[in-house]
Amino acid sequence: MHDMSTHAVPHGAPTSFIRKHVFSTDHKVIGKQYYALALVAAFFGMFLSWLMRIHLGFANFAIPGLHLLSSTGAPGDIMTPEYTCN
Repeated sequence: MHDMSTHAVPHGAPTSFIRKHVFSTDHKVIGKQYYALALVAAFFGMFLSWLMRIHLGFANFAIPGLHLLSSTGAPGDIMTPEYTCN
């Protein structure tokens, strides 16, 4: 007689996007996750770099939505020396 605890229970491959791509233990999927994260980080860093360079070249340039990032606000969406991001 065979003990049922020694046999592996067959499971099908994950079918949902979340199970396959977010909670995966497959090394190929994890590599794709790192690649996608690296691309997102690189593009976000480039965006922030461009934002800083625009601010250095055009100090009175209005940055849309800047007032939403700080509790003290940025009058007219223009970054002043007193601006802090709290």
